[in-house]
Amino acid sequence: MRYMRRRACNGDTGVLRSRGALLVGLALAAVGQAEAVTLAKDGTAAAVIVTGSSPTEAEQTAVRELADYLGQSTGGTFDVLAESEAPSGSPCVYVGFTDYAEGQGVSPGDMGPEAWLMRTVGADLILTGGRPRGALYAVYRFLEDVVGVHWWNPFEESVPHRPTLDVPSLDRSGKPTFRYRDIYMLYGNDRGRFAARNRLNRDGDAGIQGAYGGELGYGPPYHVHTFYKYAPPEEHFDTHPEWFSLIDGRRQWDRKQLCLTNPELRALVVAKLKAYIEGSRAEAEGRGCPAPLVYDVSQNDWGGMCQCDACQAIARAEGSEAGPLFDFVNAVADAIGEDYPEIYIDTLAYMMNQKAPKTIRPRDNVIVRLCDTRSNFTRPITHPENQAFRDHLLSWAAIAKNLRIWDYAVTYGRYHGLPMPTAHTYPADYQFYAEHRVEGVFTEHEYPVLADMRDFKVWMMMKLLEDPYRDYDALAKTFTDGFYGPAGGRIRDYLERLERAAEAAPSYLSMGASPKQHRYLNLAFVRDAMAVFDEAEAAVAAEPVLLRRVRHARLPLDRAAVVVYPQLVDEWVRAGQEADTMPLDRQAIAERYKDTWYAQIDLRFPEARRLDERAEADHEVRYLLGLRSQVPVAAKFSNLPRQAVFQYTAQDMRNWKDLAKRLPDAEAESGVTSRLELSDEDMERYRLPMPWGLYDVANGKSAGAATIKAEDVPGPGYHWYKMGAFEIGPTYYLYFFWSWVIQIDIDNVLSRDNPNQQFEVWANIKFEGPGFPHGNAEGANAISVERVVLVRAQPVGEPG
Repeated sequence: MRYMRRRACNGDTGVLRSRGALLVGLALAAVGQAEAVTLAKDGTAAAVIVTGSSPTEAEQTAVRELADYLGQSTGGTFDVLAESEAPSGSPCVYVGFTDYAEGQGVSPGDMGPEAWLMRTVGADLILTGGRPRGALYAVYRFLEDVVGVHWWNPFEESVPHRPTLDVPSLDRSGKPTFRYRDIYMLYGNDRGRFAARNRLNRDGDAGIQGAYGGELGYGPPYHVHTFYKYAPPEEHFDTHPEWFSLIDGRRQWDRKQLCLTNPELRALVVAKLKAYIEGSRAEAEGRGCPAPLVYDVSQNDWGGMCQCDACQAIARAEGSEAGPLFDFVNAVADAIGEDYPEIYIDTLAYMMNQKAPKTIRPRDNVIVRLCDTRSNFTRPITHPENQAFRDHLLSWAAIAKNLRIWDYAVTYGRYHGLPMPTAHTYPADYQFYAEHRVEGVFTEHEYPVLADMRDFKVWMMMKLLEDPYRDYDALAKTFTDGFYGPAGGRIRDYLERLERAAEAAPSYLSMGASPKQHRYLNLAFVRDAMAVFDEAEAAVAAEPVLLRRVRHARLPLDRAAVVVYPQLVDEWVRAGQEADTMPLDRQAIAERYKDTWYAQIDLRFPEARRLDERAEADHEVRYLLGLRSQVPVAAKFSNLPRQAVFQYTAQDMRNWKDLAKRLPDAEAESGVTSRLELSDEDMERYRLPMPWGLYDVANGKSAGAATIKAEDVPGPGYHWYKMGAFEIGPTYYLYFFWSWVIQIDIDNVLSRDNPNQQFEVWANIKFEGPGFPHGNAEGANAISVERVVLVRAQPVGEPG
């Protein structure tokens, strides 16, 4: 077969060499020790590609990819021949399992499943590795490290123009540091091609097909949160309520778990698991591919652990809800171990199960996936702020033979995807994992357009998951120069400024981070960063593709500027300026970020989805531009120094599941309120007194509370209520009601200069309906929170 040249992409980035200490046999011989292998001369192929007698599907892909990209780079056409047809006297590139490699002392059959090798021998080149992925990885490493090809995202690549291609003396081998490497999601819809090219061996739920080496996948029913897939409550609760959590004296299933000590439930799970294993084997045999070796048995994605005597006896003895969970999972693992010795049972150490049990040890055929739900994303695991998760990891590493990390690279609160300095934490995190018995990493990284610096961060993750000891700065330069061209230096400058801004205004950002918690998104940083991106755009103004990429890198900043615009205006006014002289044009920034969003939708989504995705962009921009850019200080506090007053309107509130609605309200001083309307059933739980308080996320504890009693309500309409005076910590939010349906992040008031400053906490609240004092007997019962105000108890200094 012959592979013809295609048009090369722009962006010659040169050769990137790994310095990974954990790669096996990593050595690149100096040029001049042996004659260079010439693959192409003046645009003509000078070598042929040779395969073994029985190449696997993945090795055939490796051959096609090698011939294709060598053709793109050199302009030549590369023949692919069976080893029996290899010409004598001509340079050959031997790919996969070949007799030639064996004759040179290279035995790929003795190499691990992902171990790879590239070696020059005289005028020939060997690219090989273990099965199923080793030879494929050898080809991809060669194309990337030696030829200079880069796959930046599933849609864009760079291939250097090298009509004469000489390969220096080369003897290099390695394998990925982590056995399991998975990013959820890549959104390539390419059968796993982009994942394989960058050496991931799982592509979220999308799968990696056999042509790209297959994957370390999960069998049915799913890879996580499977309790109710084994025991669906709609099938079993009526007849077997004892299989489900006992909560407050009765069996429940809605957003609850299973009774893990129930022997009949255990028998059901084992029987279903064996059926899944057998079904997967039959299906895999029919498709001619390996069957999955890992099956998940893990908790539902909420609380509700069983409170029965048997479950809680184990939990108390083990000091953790992980006790009954692993007692259960171990029993399942034991039940399938003899018949299926190659199968692993995967479960989560998540939420209430993060803490390792005192004495129970996971079986050798159990995989523990420890979830990092509370760490500060802007700090590495080695930072003191992340000690809690670090301690959990060390505890599990001491007792679990198979430990994986479930990581989070994005936030899930309202307006996810704002600028977040996290990429610099990857090396320290991954190195710590590698040095403490972690064998795999699963990273959630959703949002194909809006995730912060998505292409850069995903690419960096992939490289560092393969080898966490590679040079971060060198990798960052390779990506930014290769992907953004002449703007690469300015993008790096922006990333460095973002890190510095976060150091100056420390922010604790975890899974649910809100815009206000990004404390470094202040006016000084936003203006400075905008100027950097103006320069970056100017550098590529004549290159439409590069300009589109730079605009996408700018999207999180532009979007943040519009999202927090009222906060920026408030800061401008707080500094003594007039609101109408604000130096940022919200309308222009919003239009630019919508145009950028549109362009990325066209690149990343199939045509059938583009109209809906554009509608989402239109809706968000229209909503944000409709918000008041400035809300005057509430009349009650207008006589205080402006620097002493911090206010939060309904648009700043997190309303859980939108149970409380943001609505216009003519009685609200700001014009908008968060209104929780209550049914008669709800009133049984929401009658006064009404609790409200402060919660410290980092330390997982209350930081102050109060109640509003019936006698505190002076009359109909809105009234101001004071909770008290409190110091505010770096992860504090204010909550309302026993249900905490309305929450407001308030840690933006923190000042590095005055960390012990106290603030009075006030809220403007209206109680309506017959269930509340002074309520209209004909109206609906409702509680509305119009505004929250924090006032410095002693106005000293200006917040950082």
